[in-house]
Amino acid sequence: MKIARVICTVLLVVSTLPPAAPQDNKSAQLNKKQLEAQAKEREAQVKQLVADGKSLEKQDKLAEARDKYVDAEGIMTTGDALGGIHRIDDKQKKQVESLMGQAQRAYETGKFAESIDQLKKGLEIQPANPAIHYDLALCYAKTGDRANAAVEIDQAIGSLPNQRQRTELLEWRSTILMGTPEPGSAADPKKTLFTFNLSYLQEDRDPSDPREDKKNGGEAAHSLCDQIKDLKAAYATNPTVVFNSAKCAEEDTRQEDAARQLAEYIQAAPNALDLREAQAQQEGLTSLASLKGDSGRAVREHFATAARYIDYRHYDRAIAEYEAAEKAQPDYAQTEWQLGIFYESYGDVAKARQHLQLYQQLEPDAARKSRADDHLSTLDDRHDVYMASVESAEDTLGELLIHAMGIDTEGVKHKAKLTHGEKKHASSLYKKATQATDKLSAPYVERQLESARADAEAAAEIFPLGAEANELLALMQMQGNNWPAAYRSYDAVASQGYPVSFYAQVNDAHESRVVRAAKVEIASDAVRLVYLTSFDTKKQISTAPEESAGDDDLGNLVVSSERPPDAQAESRTIRPEELKGISTDKNFVVLKLQKDQIYLAPLDLLADAPFEGGAARTFGNEYTRMFIRYLGYEDAKLGKEGMTAGEKVKLGFEIAQVGMTIGMSVAMMGTGAPVAYTSAMHMIQIIHALNVYSTVNSGLAIALRTKRVVDTMRADMTKLERTASDEERVIQGMEFKIIPSQPVALKFRDKL
Repeated sequence: MKIARVICTVLLVVSTLPPAAPQDNKSAQLNKKQLEAQAKEREAQVKQLVADGKSLEKQDKLAEARDKYVDAEGIMTTGDALGGIHRIDDKQKKQVESLMGQAQRAYETGKFAESIDQLKKGLEIQPANPAIHYDLALCYAKTGDRANAAVEIDQAIGSLPNQRQRTELLEWRSTILMGTPEPGSAADPKKTLFTFNLSYLQEDRDPSDPREDKKNGGEAAHSLCDQIKDLKAAYATNPTVVFNSAKCAEEDTRQEDAARQLAEYIQAAPNALDLREAQAQQEGLTSLASLKGDSGRAVREHFATAARYIDYRHYDRAIAEYEAAEKAQPDYAQTEWQLGIFYESYGDVAKARQHLQLYQQLEPDAARKSRADDHLSTLDDRHDVYMASVESAEDTLGELLIHAMGIDTEGVKHKAKLTHGEKKHASSLYKKATQATDKLSAPYVERQLESARADAEAAAEIFPLGAEANELLALMQMQGNNWPAAYRSYDAVASQGYPVSFYAQVNDAHESRVVRAAKVEIASDAVRLVYLTSFDTKKQISTAPEESAGDDDLGNLVVSSERPPDAQAESRTIRPEELKGISTDKNFVVLKLQKDQIYLAPLDLLADAPFEGGAARTFGNEYTRMFIRYLGYEDAKLGKEGMTAGEKVKLGFEIAQVGMTIGMSVAMMGTGAPVAYTSAMHMIQIIHALNVYSTVNSGLAIALRTKRVVDTMRADMTKLERTASDEERVIQGMEFKIIPSQPVALKFRDKL
């Protein structure tokens, strides 16, 4: 991707001028005339788009009309365009309420198919509405379609920021997946089950927890298995407890016991949607248990340690364990399979091919050999489709960042408007950072982020650990304040030796007048600030660095082996030994050095970052945690996340409104709930990736190859679904299951 500084993005903004330089009167007048002409051109574009939107609105083509208004907002914010968006949102809200009312009446009279039809119409209008997804899951469950019920409940869970609601629905999800009756009587000691669920969600799912141990897989996993041991005695036949007990046995190098318990799980839940996965896991564990001698024992230990590393998403360490197993017993085919699928998930085609071909040489069973053929025969084509989706997402997100960071307004006087609350209560440091950032129209940002996210997720469907796709997803998930999902993506990037990154405005205590837009790269051995542009807060003008940052002016938005971090860009590298401390101060991350102090204000595209109180510190803390996890700086100090009494009195209702931005944007971006055991989501995203590939590669010179790739891949979607399932099984391993502790109140809901 190349986004030149001096090229005007069609829907994004102001054309740029060359950096400020000595000018004579004639050139200054010429520049002024150019600006005026460009301003008139933009105004004309906006007027035409608004007129088109109003025309479509009169025809009741609301979705198309809203797109026109949002396009106008992408050029400049106007009352006409925003008014149109608000009108359509109100109309669509009423349409959805009407459809949900009709769906509820149909549901209550047992007409589940009719209810599903109405809910699907509502979903076309509001795709992220959790209540619609929940009600669809309810209807599908009533018709016995558990596969689709699982897909919809995942979507509902993914839109809920409330942990208690999520836990309740996750328990119902387990019931749907296993096809077992709901939990038993009120006399059952449900508290112990619920405690395990909370421990799992808080410990195993908390990516900022640095605790780990090579031998036992970390304190969190150990405590979960201690709880499972007690639960197994009380709930010997509960399928989820049995499955979780099998997982603990696997990680404790008791593969034979794990295989036996998986057989119990299969018997207890014969209709489970993950039956095929459980059978494959049982088969692999039985194979491991059969290995003889010291080399067999060594292989089992390496596989068990790898399973523990997978829990913590230390994929590089898991691969190292499999490579050690390969040395211990070179003729064991399953090791080559694990390595081949891991490298495939990274998008490393050469290493994936090497190990999968070795697997075929070592594996005597013809049916298993054919599994490797599914992967090998499509590796190159899938890589091309993956890269097309990455490039599409990168272009969309890159344009937003270029504009928001003020890179496209270099040489032009720029002053951002502050809200009343910001003027009254925000610190001078926050005001400086805000001045240097261009605030974009929220509806436009939301639409563009959603488009980029869909493309990046389609890429991740093909290579789920691909560094490029996961870097993009992490950046967008952080924009949606969806930190757990962001860390899952960042972990995939870090495991391949690449720095994780975010964008921020940077203020150095020694140069208080200058605010620099920067890409913040965090590696295991250093922090690197890649400077993109400098904003003089007195002159209110941005200037470019002497060396362009990367080939996209963003310090290389995504990095890979083909495009590593730009070593030539103007930057500052900070080693851990140079740091006196890292802390959260309001919404800033503060890097304290011996003779300096650097303030990082993370970019928030979706809303103004909260600037005071508990909400601000919660926002800043998540970025501070990145330094704990990826730099290994465990002494970083987090800010208190609750609001003090004084802050409540001082800021009153204003800060309450600002604090809401954290929770509100989570729903739009989703929360990365696990995909249900069904091919439905695989198929949807693979088709999306193929559509992106066709669009990106529409030039005549490559049209024939594009058509061949798309036709070939569409012809055997089942093969692609199998490769996606194999990747999911290997890189996720045996994940703990949430245990149903009490019946869910299964009733039609108009909101969640």
